[in-house]
Amino acid sequence: MRHRVFTYITQNRKLLVFDHVDYPELNPQIPGGTIEPGESPDRAAIREAKEETGLSRIRLVRSLGDCQLNLSAYGKDETIHAWFYHLEIDGHAPSRWYHSENDPHNGSDPIRFELYWVSLDPTPSLGVLDLARIDELKESINNSE
Repeated sequence: MRHRVFTYITQNRKLLVFDHVDYPELNPQIPGGTIEPGESPDRAAIREAKEETGLSRIRLVRSLGDCQLNLSAYGKDETIHAWFYHLEIDGHAPSRWYHSENDPHNGSDPIRFELYWVSLDPTPSLGVLDLARIDELKESINNSE
């Protein structure tokens, strides 16, 4: 079983998402990835967020829970253990920028992302797994205001 983190990074009630530059047919996604051996989910969430966004001032707000997800409905013969996190950036980030993850977990070539902010209301169009804890994210934001 693979262990993965998914990160909802927010600023001013907006959610950071990205498009895969080389795969425009994919839905927008949130940053996340595989937890390294011996790494805690909390540390993996911060590491993956920084690697995929290029932002350095990211802080953990709270864990939004974890679950096991069977991916067979999505054409993958795999079950993952997934942790979801609400993160925020300190300072200002551009409204849109490009960044490459130069050392992907699977050893492939660099992955190019176009990152941008979207409103949380209405709920943005994302991949199904990325939406798994969107309601908990909205509650986390409402509780911190």
